[in-house]
Amino acid sequence: MLFELALRRGGMTYPLIVTRDGQEAVEYLSGKGGYSDRLLHPLPSLIVLDLKMPKMTGFDVLAWLGSQPGLQHIPAVILSSSSYPHDMRQATLLGARDYYVKPHSLAELVELLQAATTRWFTL
Repeated sequence: MLFELALRRGGMTYPLIVTRDGQEAVEYLSGKGGYSDRLLHPLPSLIVLDLKMPKMTGFDVLAWLGSQPGLQHIPAVILSSSSYPHDMRQATLLGARDYYVKPHSLAELVELLQAATTRWFTL
């Protein structure tokens, strides 16, 4: 909810697809089950993952994405509370194109998302 609020506060009107956990993210991205209709459930232009998701971590989803040739064109970035260099290295090794540490305020999150979306949607 905070992510969505920050997008709105920053005037960013990108469509947002939210999944409850890593497993649901994989189901969505693979078009399984209720997500098979790509007109209703289109592939995203950017994947934002947290490292600490239930069922499958952000690392797990990154590893899965790396094994999916049809999805490797979609950039995946991490937005995590972890600032550990090991986590940053591991995410990069697994294919994350960027790594952002979650800020402590809504205003800082708005700034971070504005910079990130400018970077990723103008490439």
